[in-house]
Amino acid sequence: MRLILALLPVPLLLAACNQAEPLAGNVRDPDSLPDSVPAALTGEYRVAAIDGEEVGGGIGIALSMTDGMIWFDPRCAGFSWTYTYADGVLTTDRPEKPRSGDGPYVARPIRPTCRIAVHPEQQRLATALDAVTNAWKTPTNGVKLNGGGHSVTLYSQ
Repeated sequence: MRLILALLPVPLLLAACNQAEPLAGNVRDPDSLPDSVPAALTGEYRVAAIDGEEVGGGIGIALSMTDGMIWFDPRCAGFSWTYTYADGVLTTDRPEKPRSGDGPYVARPIRPTCRIAVHPEQQRLATALDAVTNAWKTPTNGVKLNGGGHSVTLYSQ
């Protein structure tokens, strides 16, 4: 009887271990999730959520992605990035500016070329895009960019 009672919790513990979800921020192996990685990110998107929360403040944000650029309006406020993307791995960076005179390019903070009020949601999006490191398809046919403790959920327009 003691043996049965001692072995009874083992299957329950094993079942609980198999049902565990990955911790937030952990990246799943793309090979374990077939067709979960977008082949490309180019397109026009509606930003649906930033860091898991719907875009608030009564505004909508449209995000554009070409082969090497990401931006949203107002671009003159510095809302543009260069990016590379392959097999789910995403690297974003603010455009590089040359040093004065000859020399290598260095990344510098973008200086806005227009004086315009920036909505807090636009700033949240910029912060998230500075940090993201991977891209996944969502079950609802969207694209989720995440990494660095941030995420952006996009839907094609």
